Amino acid sequence: MRIDLEEIRELVKRRKEINSIPLEKIEWFEDGKPVKIDKRIVENFLITGLNNIDFITSNYYLRKYG
Repeated sequence: MRIDLEEIRELVKRRKEINSIPLEKIEWFEDGKPVKIDKRIVENFLITGLNNIDFITSNYYLRKYG
Protein backbone atom coordinates (compact mmCIF):
# COMPACT_ATOMS: atom_id res chain seq x y z
CA MET A 1 0.00 0.00 0.00
CA ARG A 2 1.28 3.43 -0.92
CA ILE A 3 0.92 6.24 1.59
CA ASP A 4 1.92 9.77 0.67
CA LEU A 5 3.47 11.89 3.40
CA GLU A 6 1.42 14.85 2.22
CA GLU A 7 -1.73 12.88 3.01
CA ILE A 8 -0.59 12.27 6.58
CA ARG A 9 0.28 15.92 7.02
CA GLU A 10 -3.16 16.95 5.75
CA LEU A 11 -4.89 14.51 8.12
CA VAL A 12 -2.91 15.83 11.09
CA LYS A 13 -3.74 19.39 10.09
CA ARG A 14 -7.46 18.57 9.88
CA ARG A 15 -7.43 16.78 13.27
CA LYS A 16 -5.77 19.80 14.88
CA GLU A 17 -8.38 22.05 13.32
CA ILE A 18 -11.28 19.91 14.60
CA ASN A 19 -9.79 19.65 18.07
CA SER A 20 -9.14 23.40 18.33
CA ILE A 21 -12.85 24.28 18.16
CA PRO A 22 -14.70 24.45 21.48
CA LEU A 23 -16.73 21.23 21.61
CA GLU A 24 -19.93 23.02 22.55
CA LYS A 25 -19.69 25.15 19.38
CA ILE A 26 -19.49 22.22 16.94
CA GLU A 27 -22.51 21.25 14.88
CA TRP A 28 -22.10 17.55 14.12
CA PHE A 29 -23.53 16.00 10.96
CA GLU A 30 -23.87 12.43 9.71
CA ASP A 31 -25.05 11.53 6.24
CA GLY A 32 -25.72 15.23 5.69
CA LYS A 33 -28.13 15.43 8.62
CA PRO A 34 -27.53 17.19 11.95
CA VAL A 35 -26.83 14.92 14.91
CA LYS A 36 -28.68 16.03 18.03
CA ILE A 37 -26.52 15.69 21.13
CA ASP A 38 -27.79 16.59 24.59
CA LYS A 39 -25.74 19.54 25.83
CA ARG A 40 -25.38 17.78 29.22
CA ILE A 41 -23.50 14.96 27.46
CA VAL A 42 -21.13 17.56 25.99
CA GLU A 43 -20.69 19.22 29.40
CA ASN A 44 -19.89 15.88 31.04
CA PHE A 45 -17.38 15.03 28.33
CA LEU A 46 -15.49 18.30 28.78
CA ILE A 47 -14.12 17.12 32.14
CA THR A 48 -12.62 13.92 30.65
CA GLY A 49 -9.60 15.70 29.19
CA LEU A 50 -10.13 13.96 25.86
CA ASN A 51 -10.39 15.78 22.54
CA ASN A 52 -13.24 16.47 20.12
CA ILE A 53 -12.36 13.56 17.86
CA ASP A 54 -12.41 11.22 20.89
CA PHE A 55 -15.93 12.46 21.62
CA ILE A 56 -17.04 10.80 18.40
CA THR A 57 -14.64 7.85 18.07
CA SER A 58 -15.35 6.67 21.63
CA ASN A 59 -19.11 6.91 20.95
CA TYR A 60 -19.44 9.15 24.02
CA TYR A 61 -21.88 11.30 22.06
CA LEU A 62 -24.30 8.35 21.93
CA ARG A 63 -24.67 8.20 25.71
CA LYS A 64 -27.95 9.02 27.35
CA TYR A 65 -28.02 11.58 30.13
CA GLY A 66 -29.06 10.35 33.54
